Amino acid sequence: MFLKSLLFLSILTVGNAQNWWQLSHLSSTPTQPQPLDCDALPGLSPRQRELCYHNPDAMRAVIAGLRNALVECRSQFAGEHWNCSGNSGFGDTPSSVASKESAYVYAITAAGVSHAVAQACAKGLLPDCGCGEMPKEDYLKQLRTNAVDGVDYVWSGCSDNVKYGNSFGRRFIDSVEKRLQSEPRALMNLHNNRAGRKLLSKSMRKHCKCHGVSGSCVTKTCWETVPPFEDFAKALKEKYEEAHQVTVKPNSSDLMVRVDEFKTTVAGPRAGRYLDNHISAQDPRMRRAARNDLVFLENSPDFCNAASFKDMYVSSGRECDDEKHCQKLCCGRGWTSHYELKEEPCKCKFIWCCEVKCETCVRSVLRHFCR
Repeated sequence: MFLKSLLFLSILTVGNAQNWWQLSHLSSTPTQPQPLDCDALPGLSPRQRELCYHNPDAMRAVIAGLRNALVECRSQFAGEHWNCSGNSGFGDTPSSVASKESAYVYAITAAGVSHAVAQACAKGLLPDCGCGEMPKEDYLKQLRTNAVDGVDYVWSGCSDNVKYGNSFGRRFIDSVEKRLQSEPRALMNLHNNRAGRKLLSKSMRKHCKCHGVSGSCVTKTCWETVPPFEDFAKALKEKYEEAHQVTVKPNSSDLMVRVDEFKTTVAGPRAGRYLDNHISAQDPRMRRAARNDLVFLENSPDFCNAASFKDMYVSSGRECDDEKHCQKLCCGRGWTSHYELKEEPCKCKFIWCCEVKCETCVRSVLRHFCR
């Protein structure tokens, strides 16, 4: 299976700096016993391959994180024109257009790597890291102060090591862009990488377990975990919906947000990547992009115009939910509808002890597909 995946990947279009995204198609997991062949991994830069040589266990987590990112990206955009698909797994958009879709892809891949590495650390799968950091004593004091019935809080267990996850992810992912960080696109990509990791760090969840006599809760031991990646992907989708178009301040690496009323004079279908020299970065209509926001340089392409994108956005054959959704997804080309028979369990009963028995029912389901 591994060799078949490599054969498939070897014939993909690889005309961009982000060929390592192909790793999302591999089936490696952090717990696989067989050695990882770094030389066989597709698309790595020399720096990334060197990291693989020295951190093969962490690379398994990287592959798992990229695969999770691809799965969730496709899930979040399942009903939209661009559904995170295409020849390179995440589609050609990240390499061709500096759009908000690209911003989401960069952020979710960066966070996906950090997420998987952080969990691998806590599970003891990586030799160079362990449990996450203990919180500051002030935080525990606050928990105790706000506790009900005098419950004592003790930080114990093994937290996911998001700090190490972010650090390793930064070394692996950002190394490609840092060589080109004077370029507007590289600045955009680095910003979105950081935004994804920052959101993951802010999304850490506290889990506690009660201890006491006869089920009482005298003491709570607590630890932190990264959120389920599906939940993180949903939160990041909200960031995508609020993404800001930016431009680069002259003679600087600052990304400046284009305020709405200013767009008519500055931005166009493919907005200028640098501020015009006569426009001051101190202009009240411009502000520096916030570190936790997703940013993009260019407007999204017309996803109904497949000719410009090697047919990757053709909606033919895509399933849609109802008339309103079909009108949008099918780009005005119409759709066909037909009924299908679907088998599903029904009339389930619990049989003591301990079994559930169900009958099989058949129902007719109406499905719609773009022409």
